[in-house]
Amino acid sequence: MNAARTHISPYGWVMIFMLLGLGAINFADKAVLGLAAMPIIRELHLSPTQYGLVSGSFFLLFALSSVVVTAWSDRIGTQRVLALLATSWAIVQVATVFVFSFLALLLTRVLLGAGEGPSYGTSVSAATPWLPADRRAFGLGLVTFGSVVGPALFAPPLTFLIVVVGWRSAFALLGGIGLLWVLMWLLIGREHPAARHMPVTETQEEHSRTRWSEIRPILFSRTVLFSTLAAFVSYWAVALYLSWNPVYLVSVRHLRLSDPLYLAGVTLPYVVGGIALIASGAFADRVFRRTGSHRRSYVFPVTALLIMSALCLYLAVSVPSAPGSVLFFTLAFIGVAVPILSTIITAVTPVAHRGAVLGTVVAVSTLSGFISPLVTGLITQAAGKNVASGLYHSYQLASLLLLIGGVTFLAFARPDEQLAEKFSGATAQIYS
Repeated sequence: MNAARTHISPYGWVMIFMLLGLGAINFADKAVLGLAAMPIIRELHLSPTQYGLVSGSFFLLFALSSVVVTAWSDRIGTQRVLALLATSWAIVQVATVFVFSFLALLLTRVLLGAGEGPSYGTSVSAATPWLPADRRAFGLGLVTFGSVVGPALFAPPLTFLIVVVGWRSAFALLGGIGLLWVLMWLLIGREHPAARHMPVTETQEEHSRTRWSEIRPILFSRTVLFSTLAAFVSYWAVALYLSWNPVYLVSVRHLRLSDPLYLAGVTLPYVVGGIALIASGAFADRVFRRTGSHRRSYVFPVTALLIMSALCLYLAVSVPSAPGSVLFFTLAFIGVAVPILSTIITAVTPVAHRGAVLGTVVAVSTLSGFISPLVTGLITQAAGKNVASGLYHSYQLASLLLLIGGVTFLAFARPDEQLAEKFSGATAQIYS
């Protein structure tokens, strides 16, 4: 199969880059706690378990809000929902400036997670109508690129503020940047014309009653189930990176916040991962145009990325030197498979239910974002004074989960078969 290459419209590019910017702010909001971890732990006298709970608490309401709000965006539109979400993040980040206790910090992270939970699913739902089918992995890769460029772009200035001014100034800066994005979005952002003018064939009440019965077979199909598992183990590693990597580099590799190698360790994984994310999406789309096979173009790359992540994460905590550790953390490509997984899910989901399905998948897969930092904190505290041993075993666990996710995804994900069985004939148009 050799299909002609399609193009993204000019306004489609505007939307993609606005959503990329939103993702950058989103993940900078997540990363700032890890960057400020050591001064926060010292000031608030947090134990490893308390810090793990604070880190994971971001995802406590993340899943629930992802399901509810992303499905809601199917009805009222993604433009309004994203504006409301970004406003809530900015307010919470500014409020964190006035935090002086463990419980107050915990509350701000829970509220921030509730606001950010629906962001990725809603962004994918907003971007997809602007992307031709054979450019979707690349386009969603660009949207997801914000998740890696955010920590990479913001880590140096945020670290500078944390060292020179204090950790609260970093949260204040992110709150201001969030409000600036909202103003730009209200001026520029809009729904795709096709999404705005979709014909209504049933009342809202009927739609609400039938929605879950309609999407349940999609959610429990092998392809979506094992895509969700692959995303779950990916988010486990992402949460570990965001919350514990800065602590690991300081506590185990004995780097200072001002060391160039420390800055490389909290920046390069996202820079290199971002390049890999764009390249892997473009490669997957190219293979799809040539073969028309979702398995060859999307399933095989996801499997390779997850297994490579597992190997590099294992090596990052096994090599004896700090530079070697930073090198393998950088090459692990954590989270790079997520936009390709989203491409597979959108391919097998009807347009009318993409928000609900994506919201549910994000909700389930990001539960690991709550579990991973907390489990790491518990393992580290159980190790007592041997913090290095506790963190070593935590990273080994993440490596094993990535390996399991990659192997089972390869064995059970069958997007081509699902499309052929359920979406043939005229009904295929509603999945395009």
